[in-house]
Amino acid sequence: MSIAAQARDAARLQAGEGTAEQKVRIAAWGRLRGLLSALDSKTSVLLRFNAIVVAALAYLVIVSAADPFNGARPVVKLLGSIVGHVSLAISVLSCGFAFPVIYVEREVYGLGGSDTAISDRSLERLGDLVSRRARYYAWAWWLSVASGVGFALLVALAVLH
Repeated sequence: MSIAAQARDAARLQAGEGTAEQKVRIAAWGRLRGLLSALDSKTSVLLRFNAIVVAALAYLVIVSAADPFNGARPVVKLLGSIVGHVSLAISVLSCGFAFPVIYVEREVYGLGGSDTAISDRSLERLGDLVSRRARYYAWAWWLSVASGVGFALLVALAVLH
């Protein structure tokens, strides 16, 4: 269904036209689209956080000429290197789970030209999409938390050694 057709159908139903079933479908479609919008916004913030963590970890672990563990025992240096590299990999993996959440699917946004009306089938597809993206977001969030904890641990090791 095109975006213009969605807007037209919603406006007709708000004006009092249409059956109760059509009104329910439009309301469900709007709710599911709202959930996609919320997931998109949350993922945008999560990706910003991941970008900061990746940049900081990459600088500390890979790029930095200054050794944050200068003068530390070898076991502390090894532990710091492992924590830093694992945290960096987890943060990048979190981004990998976040990108499918913000992917623009042609049919959902009216660019595929398939359906001309909101049907039970199109609602089911949209509901499946919301569920799938929510699972991806949950994985991205937990991995992001893990990488943030790893970064905090790395900083603590560098400060307290």
